[in-house]
Parts: sequence; structure tokens; C-alpha cells
Amino acid sequence: MADDPDDWTPDLTIAAAKIHGYLLNLDHRKGRHKARVLLACGFTQPDDHLLLSALFRHARPSQLVREVAGVHGRKYVYEGPLETPDGSNPLFRSVWQSRPDDPRRFFCTAYPL
Repeated sequence: MADDPDDWTPDLTIAAAKIHGYLLNLDHRKGRHKARVLLACGFTQPDDHLLLSALFRHARPSQLVREVAGVHGRKYVYEGPLETPDGSNPLFRSVWQSRPDDPRRFFCTAYPL
């Protein structure tokens, strides 16, 4: 994917537990299905920075498909290819949320489409 310097979202935050304890955890009740897909695409626990970078790049303005205001802040839904180590780049949805008093977007989840 070509990098467009104007196609990025500032202030994205991902808790480490979302990567290790959820998205790349084959033992997590809800995350194990996502982990199977992500691990098959070449992501690994030791190289978690690759998944972090891919998720940050995924949440670009050109892939924003929905933005919804709610009581607890705004929800942002992004859809498009997730850049993977094996180059398969499957279509994924990532969901982020901001709080009313904090403009940062906190990562909630991601899953294949």
C-alpha cells in the first residue's frame, strides 16, 4: 500500500493486553478465532509490534466507514485490508472509541470480514 501522508489518524492508542491477551491469544474465548486468522497471516506474540503497526495503519481516514456518537463518546469503524507479514492483507474491520473528555481513539477490537 502506498503511504499518503495526509491519510493518517492522530492520537490512536492500543493497550498491550488487547494484543497479547486477546487478538493473539488462542486461549481467549472470543479472541481465539481472531488469533487463528492473525497467526496464519504471520503475526506472532514475540513480534507484536508488527500487529500494532498494522492496526495503526488500518485506522486511516480513507478506511473510516462509520462514526457514531454515543453516551460514552464516539465510536469509529474502519474497514479495509490489514497489512500482514505474509502479504495476504485480508479485509478487516477495526473498532475504536473516544471518550467525551479525551480526543484519543482507543482500540476496541478487530476481526476479519
